[in-house]
Amino acid sequence: MTKRFLPGKLLPVWIAVSAVLIAVGIVLISLFGFHYSAPETKTVEIGYDAVVFIEEKEDALASTCEGVFSQDGLRYTAKRTDRELDVNYVSETGNYLLVYTFSADTDNAKLASVATKLQQALDANTELGGDIYVTAHTLAGEQFHEASWRAAIALCVAAIVALVYIGFRFGWAAAIAGLVACVNDALVTLSLFAITRIPVYVYAPVLFAGIAAVVSVIMWLAQCMKMRENFKDPAFTSLTAEEAVGVSVLGSWKFALCFLVPLAIVFVVLGVIASSGLRLFLLPVLVPLAVSVYSSFLLAPAVLVPFKSKFDRMKSSRKKYVGKKKAEVQE
Repeated sequence: MTKRFLPGKLLPVWIAVSAVLIAVGIVLISLFGFHYSAPETKTVEIGYDAVVFIEEKEDALASTCEGVFSQDGLRYTAKRTDRELDVNYVSETGNYLLVYTFSADTDNAKLASVATKLQQALDANTELGGDIYVTAHTLAGEQFHEASWRAAIALCVAAIVALVYIGFRFGWAAAIAGLVACVNDALVTLSLFAITRIPVYVYAPVLFAGIAAVVSVIMWLAQCMKMRENFKDPAFTSLTAEEAVGVSVLGSWKFALCFLVPLAIVFVVLGVIASSGLRLFLLPVLVPLAVSVYSSFLLAPAVLVPFKSKFDRMKSSRKKYVGKKKAEVQE
């Protein structure tokens, strides 16, 4: 009990830090929005089965495609081969996709015309064999659009349910502190994406804000469980609310680091080796994790102290009142 950490004393500091970040974030979002990293692109996809999945035939397939592009004056910016996925079951079909990417200013009508010509040229090439089909696509930058909003709403609902549980299980002082931390984390996360200009998918910031809210509540729930256990210790009865909260928070740092550091390392490693699309999710998710650490160990305990002190005084006064009434009845 020799360590002293008085979280309530620093409440004005954390309020100021969060307020500045949120205010700057609001200004930047209003002026510049977020740094979206999914510009519109055009693609031509050539799907083929295992019959064509032979080096010589694949080379002939690519040569035919690029010859048609060249005849129509189209220049592709990227070329790759993917495994085809079944969109209904998100599983591989066993087929392959040769994907050519074109710039956003490519005319849609011309791209569709080239896709038709390419299909005719491939159908006429009897040496390739197998089933080959050609499609043209326009990929707008709004990835994770509807799914992101639904996920964010689901995460916020989960956070609210968890906060209600915290209120009934650990007291409404803890629930109020958790609510402040939850809202703060969502807003600060959005602000940090606007300030740091970290590239994200369109609408992904909303998803990251929802993740921040949920992680914040989960970490605060762990803090509340730790405090509930500690406050049963007789050694805590002589401490003020601020001292008791401070000692409990200091004692939970190691547990949090053992959980969060490996998790962060996993996200970093996966983000480095993942595809560019997946990297735009895995690496930015470190932001809500970091913000949640700040709120659960600094902001939320500081908010809890004045409410806990008030509720403790009310509880003490109620006990004295009940004791006095019992004494009067016995007399």
